Amino acid sequence: MHNDTFLPQVVDLIEEGHEVTLLARGNSMRPFIEDGRDKLIFGKADALSIGDVVLAELTDGVFVCHRIEKIDNGIITMRGDGNVEGTETFGRERVRAKLIKIRRLGKTYDLSTSRTWKIYSAMWPRLLPIRKYLLSLYRLLWRHQLPAKWK
Repeated sequence: MHNDTFLPQVVDLIEEGHEVTLLARGNSMRPFIEDGRDKLIFGKADALSIGDVVLAELTDGVFVCHRIEKIDNGIITMRGDGNVEGTETFGRERVRAKLIKIRRLGKTYDLSTSRTWKIYSAMWPRLLPIRKYLLSLYRLLWRHQLPAKWK
């Protein structure tokens, strides 16, 4: 099933009050969310803040999960943690869900109470000027080790 069919069904479940778990896909949220390792648990996007990770429907059937970088009069700008360039900008009404928990290596982290996650969420966007170098270092150091840890 393709995302343009599957994700609207996910959104419907979330709007009904359910939490929905999806396996992370893609590298745009590295280093904090890893493709194939992390399970992302989404819930309603009632309150939004800078640093939140949200699932947004940019246009009909086109979804992206990135971190909010800016909120200005109902206009949201977000960017993937693994992205140095490129942002998405859209109206608040396009937000479909908010990342509320992450399951990683058998442990679940509640993002509303995780002190570590809150520090990452606050600091990482501020590191944009040097993010390219940090991501290069991350890839260099962990390229061969991360997949072994996931097993």
